[in-house]
Amino acid sequence: MEFYSTDELKDGVIVLQLDHTCDAQPEKRWLPAYYFNICLPDGTRIGNCDLRIGHNDKTYIGGNIGYGIEEPYRGHHYAARACALLFRLAAKHGMEYLIITCVPSNRASSRTCELAGGKYLETARIPEDNEMYAEGKREVMVYRFDLMNPVCMEGGHIRLRKAEEKDGASMLRHVWSDEAVYRWMLYQPTLTEEDACDRCARTMLYQKDHPAWFVALKETDEAIGFCALKEPEPKHFEESGIAIGRAYQGRGYGREILSLLLELAFGRLGAEDFRYGYFHDNEKSRKLAEHFGFQYDRSYEMTRPWDGAVKTVDSCLLKREQYMKQQRDG
Repeated sequence: MEFYSTDELKDGVIVLQLDHTCDAQPEKRWLPAYYFNICLPDGTRIGNCDLRIGHNDKTYIGGNIGYGIEEPYRGHHYAARACALLFRLAAKHGMEYLIITCVPSNRASSRTCELAGGKYLETARIPEDNEMYAEGKREVMVYRFDLMNPVCMEGGHIRLRKAEEKDGASMLRHVWSDEAVYRWMLYQPTLTEEDACDRCARTMLYQKDHPAWFVALKETDEAIGFCALKEPEPKHFEESGIAIGRAYQGRGYGREILSLLLELAFGRLGAEDFRYGYFHDNEKSRKLAEHFGFQYDRSYEMTRPWDGAVKTVDSCLLKREQYMKQQRDG
């Protein structure tokens, strides 16, 4: 297996410095792996992490990623940041998902898995022939991370998560029935609680296989909006809808949402560019695009399906080189 360059594994807060790589050892069922020191930008070592490429019975128990943060530096989510950087490398190797595990008593590690967007699968028994069994461990919590379609991504005040049955009422109240919100969208408004429940159920089915999320407040977990991402061509991504309830506009949540989508596309999935479109008269969306350095590309007209309105759409583009420069410059 070819080992790739790891020079870009940094996010302005931490840097992953490659220590060594290890080829596969089939006789031990060990997969090829990268081993890193986790460092601050000034070179201070604060921990370590590793990434195993591929899947077998051992990675289901031991995970594709391991990490450890030195005690003086814990509590700053450095491990979750390291995982996000390793997701980029895993995506280069064509991996569609990763497994991370932790013992049930390690609440800090399970929280890291939640912050990094993992989906809890089960608490699995450790086989007696596994090295972890010899260390006295008997069970591990198993989390799956879908690289293209993560279950959850967290910003400063909001999280992007999959829909739940409870969300129909709040989405109806904040988004689906509010003319001030859906006037900027392609989607038809929803006006009744029954329709909202049906729409929420259909959204839950759609989100299983597509990168789309509800926007929820971190403090209360109340759903206040939605967003989605698509990849019309390999390595070329598009935002395909961002909406926030009127009561929560003007608080910077749009910036948090788009920042998370850009990190997913450029950071984790290796996008070459990212396209963002909005109705020509949507001043807030235009300013959001300018904030992230998007460049106007073209305009076109479209007919909105549900009301027949002819809308002009402005489409703008952000190239990978520009995004990475922004990350380096802070």
